[in-house]
Amino acid sequence: MAKPFFLFFLLIICLLSSTPESHRPPPFLGKSPRLLKTQNILVQPKYTYETRYFDQTLDHFSFNDLPKFQQHYLINSDHWVGAGPNRLGPIFLYCGNEGDIEWFAANTDFVWELAPRFGAMVIFPEHRYYGESMPYGSQKEAYKNASTLVYLTAEQALADYALLITNLKRNLSAEASPVILFGGSYGGSKIFSNNFNKN
Repeated sequence: MAKPFFLFFLLIICLLSSTPESHRPPPFLGKSPRLLKTQNILVQPKYTYETRYFDQTLDHFSFNDLPKFQQHYLINSDHWVGAGPNRLGPIFLYCGNEGDIEWFAANTDFVWELAPRFGAMVIFPEHRYYGESMPYGSQKEAYKNASTLVYLTAEQALADYALLITNLKRNLSAEASPVILFGGSYGGSKIFSNNFNKN
């Protein structure tokens, strides 16, 4: 009984937090400009974040010696209360979709609006094979054939998020900080269709 109520609650929140800008299709497989174009006017993004890269594992489920790739992610700790003896700030993680992560960060107002209320850090990891997170060094090489595309799966992407967040929590001495996942469409479906490792 609790699961249908939770899904209904999540659906209502998503509907209430959508904006007209969120209905525009993302620039798939491309790099969106740092300045966002709104009604033929260039504007600065309304949210700030630091761009970082994580040395990510290509195949989380085998012992093959495969090259790593640079996973692009965005992080904002402006409102994070930290992780200490008397405080335990949550980490909000948006599960990236099939596109450039900067587009999703600019169009996910709900996460940004909740962060100050909860004293949360915000992290937007990019989905592998999209934006700047290209295995094999380039889109041309990554999309070359089935042997390079075999690692483009929801399971591998979830394992990317688990490894990234585990590493970040360890580096920030925030192992006890709760992680709350957000996502929409494909990114949100990964949350419900797979068991996420609670490390």
